[in-house]
Amino acid sequence: MKTFAEKIKSTIFAILIMLAVTGCSKDDDIGEIFVDREWTLSIVKEGAVEYYSSKKYNVKFTETQFSASTPGGASISGKWEADGGTRMFRCWDIRTSGTIKGDTIAEKMLNIFNAATMYDGDTNWLQIKQDKNVYMQFYN
Repeated sequence: MKTFAEKIKSTIFAILIMLAVTGCSKDDDIGEIFVDREWTLSIVKEGAVEYYSSKKYNVKFTETQFSASTPGGASISGKWEADGGTRMFRCWDIRTSGTIKGDTIAEKMLNIFNAATMYDGDTNWLQIKQDKNVYMQFYN
C-alpha cells in the first residue's frame, strides 16, 4: 500500500506529465502569427540570389485575405489559408492594383504569393515560401 507521501508524489508527477504534453503543441497559432498583423519585407531570396530594398514593402493579413503594398503605390492582394500543424500556406484569387512591372521585388513577391506552399516563423519573423530556397521574409 502506498503511503500518503508516495500518493502525493505520484499525483504531482502525473500532473507535470500532463502539463508537459499539453504545453508542447506542434501547431502554430495561425491567428496570432497572421491575423490583423502587418509585416515589413526584409528580403526576397531566390536560390543563391537575395533581393533587398531600402524602400518599404508591407503585407497585412486579415482572417481570410492579404494585401501587400509597394513603395510605388501598387498592391498585391488575395485570399490565403495556412495550417499551423503542417505549416502549409497557400494563396489564391491574387490580383494586382497599379503597376508592379519593373519593380523586381514586387514581381518576385507576386510570383511567391502565386506559388506559395508553406510558411515558417512566429510573431517576430515570417517567411512565405515557394520552396526551401525561394521565399520572402518579413519582420514585425
